[in-house]
Order: sequence, then structure tokens, then C-alpha cells
Amino acid sequence: MDLRLGVFFLMIFSTEGKAQNIEIFRADISSTLNNSNSVGLRNATININLPLILKKGLLTNSMLFSKYYVDYNTDETMNTTTIESFKTLKYTLGYFTKINDTWSFKTNISPTISSNLESGLTMDDVFLNGSMAFIKSSKKGSLHLGLVYNTGFGTNKPIPIISYSRKVNNVISYMLGMPVTKIEYTINTTNETNFYLKPKGFYSNISDNLIINTVDNAEKIKYRTIQTGLSYSHAINEYWKLSLDAGYQFSSKYELLNNNKSIYEFETKDSFFVGLNLKFELLKNKKN
Repeated sequence: MDLRLGVFFLMIFSTEGKAQNIEIFRADISSTLNNSNSVGLRNATININLPLILKKGLLTNSMLFSKYYVDYNTDETMNTTTIESFKTLKYTLGYFTKINDTWSFKTNISPTISSNLESGLTMDDVFLNGSMAFIKSSKKGSLHLGLVYNTGFGTNKPIPIISYSRKVNNVISYMLGMPVTKIEYTINTTNETNFYLKPKGFYSNISDNLIINTVDNAEKIKYRTIQTGLSYSHAINEYWKLSLDAGYQFSSKYELLNNNKSIYEFETKDSFFVGLNLKFELLKNKKN
């Protein structure tokens, strides 16, 4: 398999048809702003990817660690000490293959640990994420159809993958649909921007179940929101890229669950957010 084709296979699920590098390392930090009388969220994530090009496809291995810090800037009557920090550790094994000249298939499975880890690790802290999708490619663009179960979206239910991506010209490309919509604009060889709309959140176990109003027992916690924002990326050199994100999030919801039913909802408001990420890419983009 041609190496450039393998690189394209690796990134096809998240791009609009333009050549991409192999992302080996990524570190992200983000925070909501103006959290007065509302729950705020700060997040730090590190992700490491190890791709392997096979004779009949591409195998990807990745490890992610994420930590969430919850700011309770409201007059809560309960003690929130044990639910101020949550950790997520996720391993992902993915596979991509071409079915024929127009159709491809991609799938992954992600055993995940997500918990406040107040009383050690148990099976209640373990979740199984995954996705599968068929991609139909043509000269005009690519159609993605599938299903994803990802607690990183702030839900414990599967979400359909329905999107269409296209490269308009050498500077503009887009992906329209769900769960992610974005438009990218390449300024020059070292700078680019993109506008996006996407879900974000987390779904986690409470290792020491939290008693609410002496009656209800909170077993899980769920935070979900929709983010729309603008990202500006700058290539520091051939391998390192730095990006700055800023935007607005809405439809936020943060709640405690028992048997997957909401038993308590915290005060959340629409708010602005900022983020910063640094990534290392193995290969430099090349023109054919």
C-alpha cells in the first residue's frame, strides 16, 4: 500500500478529503468562562496514536487520558467534594479497509475507565465505547454512514453518523452532518482556521455512590453540551502544530443519575469557552 494512501486512510473519518499528516501525539486544555451561578468545566487531555499500515487496511492503536475539573459556582446544599474531579482512561483499537474503488469501512472498539476513583477501581467504572461506519468516496466528496457510542460526547446512548465532506478547492473544505459539522479554510502553508459545531461532555461513574436528600442514590454523572467555535492553527515547524480555540456552548446539562434516570440536575448556563492544543505529526503534508 502506498504510504500517502495509508495516511489518508488514517484520517479519512475526520477530514474533508485533503491530505493529512499522521497525528502521533496531542495535548488539549479547555475551560468555560463566566461561570457565575452556574456549573463550569475545565478539561485536560493527552492522546497518543500508533498507526500500523497493513496489506489490506490500516490498524490504529491509541491511548487517551483525560481529567475533568468541575466548578460548582452555585449554592448547592449537598457536599460536592467527591464529584469535583473525574478521570478517563481509554484505549482504542481501530481498523480501516477499502471494500472496493468507492466504498470503505472503518470500525473501532474502546474499553474505557471513567470515574471519580474515590474508592478504588471496580467494574462499574468500565465502559465500552466504539463506532462503525461505511464511507462512499467520489471525486465530488465522501458520504459517511454509521453509528458511534462515545461517552466522551456526554451520553450513554448511540449516535448516528450521517455526514458529507468535500474539498471545494485548495483552501476551502467542509464536513456537514452529525455528530460533527465543520468548515476549514487554509490561509497558507503554515496557518489555517476552521469553524465547527460538535457535542462535548463526559459520562462517568461515581465510585462512592452519592446520597441525595437522604433518599436517592446517585450512581453516575453526566455532562453534555453543544459547542460552536472557531479554531486557529499554526504549524510551528514540520512536525509540531499549535491551535487556539474559542467559542460558545449551549444546551448544557449536568445531572446525577440512578439506573440511568436523572435524580438531580445542577444549574447550567450558556457560556463562552477557550481551548489550546498542541500536536505532533509524523509526516509533512505533500502535494502530488
